[in-house]
Amino acid sequence: MTKCYLFVFLFFSSFAINAQIKKQSILLGGQLFYYNNKSQVENLNQKSESGTISISIGKAFKDNNILGINLSFSPIRQSNYLNNGDTTSLAFNRFDIGMFYREYKKLAKDFYFFSQVDASYVTANQTEHYKIASADVKATQRGGFISLTPGISYQVFKKMQLEVTIPNILSIQYLVTKFENEVTQVKNSKQEQFLFYSNINNNTGLGFLGVGFRFIL
Repeated sequence: MTKCYLFVFLFFSSFAINAQIKKQSILLGGQLFYYNNKSQVENLNQKSESGTISISIGKAFKDNNILGINLSFSPIRQSNYLNNGDTTSLAFNRFDIGMFYREYKKLAKDFYFFSQVDASYVTANQTEHYKIASADVKATQRGGFISLTPGISYQVFKKMQLEVTIPNILSIQYLVTKFENEVTQVKNSKQEQFLFYSNINNNTGLGFLGVGFRFIL
């Protein structure tokens, strides 16, 4: 199933029929995606919610090719998760700021395939609250990432598009995380991570989809 999705996107991206975004055009818009998961483990009803809200503005430096900046906010909430014999609730807030490059290919009347590459700086804060332990654990995270996001857009009006994406179908991240105990207020540990991530689930093919809009000015 995974190979099938990748083949479809690569096939669509090999065609360019007519220009969609004219040179010097301004592209303004945003995206919203949300993920929710519930499960039961050892009599605990575990719940996880995550999503991203992003806004972006870019300019076409030539037909169908846009370069711009992107801002996004990504919260994560988890509750009733087992961690070393204790029940944990987690609150995580991530902010990204960076640049993007997007290229469009026309598929049919008013339908377009696009691929977008993002490079961003990441800053995040996390708090873990334990049911038994008296102290919360806090963490701060800094780093950067490069990601690829493909999608399909539909031009509902002359100056407006709706789009569906597979956010971060491929992503490379470098993150430095520092942990702090709420009682001692001493930074206890530091963790460096180099991650390769794919928003593809081996069972269902895709992870989650994003829905967005774009205005062409």
